[in-house]
Amino acid sequence: MPMNGPLNRLSVLLVEDDPDYATLVQQWLDGARDPGFVLNWTESLSSAMSRLARGGIDIVLLDLGLPDSHGIETFLALRSRCSGVPVIVLSSADSEALALQTIRHGGEDYLVKSTCTRDLLVRNITHAIARYRRQTGAHAAGDPKTRVVAVVGAKGGTGTTTVACTLAAELRRQSDAAVLLADLDLDSGIVGFLMGVNSRFSILDAVQNVERLDSTFWEGVVTEVGGVHVAPSPGLGHGGDMDQPSLLKAIKFAIGLYKWAVLDLGRLRGSNLALLELATEAVLVTTDSIASLHEAKRAIEVLCAGGVYRERIHLLVNHVDEAAEMLPTSDLVKLFGVEVCARLPYEGEALSSALIERKLPAESSAFRSKIRSVARKLLGLEELKRRRMIPGLMSFLTGTKRRESAPNEAATCSSRPNA
Repeated sequence: MPMNGPLNRLSVLLVEDDPDYATLVQQWLDGARDPGFVLNWTESLSSAMSRLARGGIDIVLLDLGLPDSHGIETFLALRSRCSGVPVIVLSSADSEALALQTIRHGGEDYLVKSTCTRDLLVRNITHAIARYRRQTGAHAAGDPKTRVVAVVGAKGGTGTTTVACTLAAELRRQSDAAVLLADLDLDSGIVGFLMGVNSRFSILDAVQNVERLDSTFWEGVVTEVGGVHVAPSPGLGHGGDMDQPSLLKAIKFAIGLYKWAVLDLGRLRGSNLALLELATEAVLVTTDSIASLHEAKRAIEVLCAGGVYRERIHLLVNHVDEAAEMLPTSDLVKLFGVEVCARLPYEGEALSSALIERKLPAESSAFRSKIRSVARKLLGLEELKRRRMIPGLMSFLTGTKRRESAPNEAATCSSRPNA
């Protein structure tokens, strides 16, 4: 399965505090083809550091003048945290000398913002990445560190597998990259059922042949469903016999073939705790029942002990009881100390119908819309969308204020005596 085709776009991190310029860069990269691009935008050095820690970035476009850092120190600080990623500096016309200084310190290139064009930006990005990989012997395009999302249920019956399958489908749609969906709730088989997969092969086959596992063999294990590569579990009665070290080795190999991998772990158990070391993010699914929230609090501590950073744990609250009153989000944040990434509305009948028909929730459903937002947040797209709305909103508000003040200004002018 070739992983450096058109489905794998280059991931660009833009560190820029001017929303208008960020919007322009987004428009330029949106129009580029072969390769395509996914733009991640942060407007401060601290948020850029946080985004880089999550991995999956192919190149950084860096403005040296940020709210929390300025000049060469901005570059040096960022370079110390992303030694494996090329950096192009965005400079103003009067700071080219500073931009040249960054190249002496390991920068790949620089562009003057006032003279930059779409063609120039795309050409410099692709050339910088190719040049950097030749010089460093880094992986070819399509092989950067995989972003691995572990989806975990606080307890049974929280809808964990439905969330995992829908999230994988939305990551595929929003990133346009092939996504791995692995059913590691080994005795369940629900992922294959929901995704409509009928295959006589499963993760068990990869584990039993781990010493000769390669990309060709893996192609036989997975079934592609709409760009999502589904690796089903062996089903009831087989998961307990799985050799855990071999399972970990097989999954490590498999996720290296993708930019994004979603691992459905089901409930946390002693048998799947070792898999947490693979996760760069964790989505913890709970309901808003007291029992489920209690288990969620315990699960967060297990995730942290397993090596998942607390800030990488995203709590997803599935409202499964139409009659129950929903706790305020602020109370949940105080209780758990982690982000509440989404609250799923009650859609019991619709979800049950989809399950019976072996389908994912409808794209028009509120459930699917919420999961879509989660996928966009993980991809860094939701923040960009929000930031792009700010200039337009400010223009609208400014225009409204001017229209409101216009009659008063006219009245004032008309009451003045002629000069």
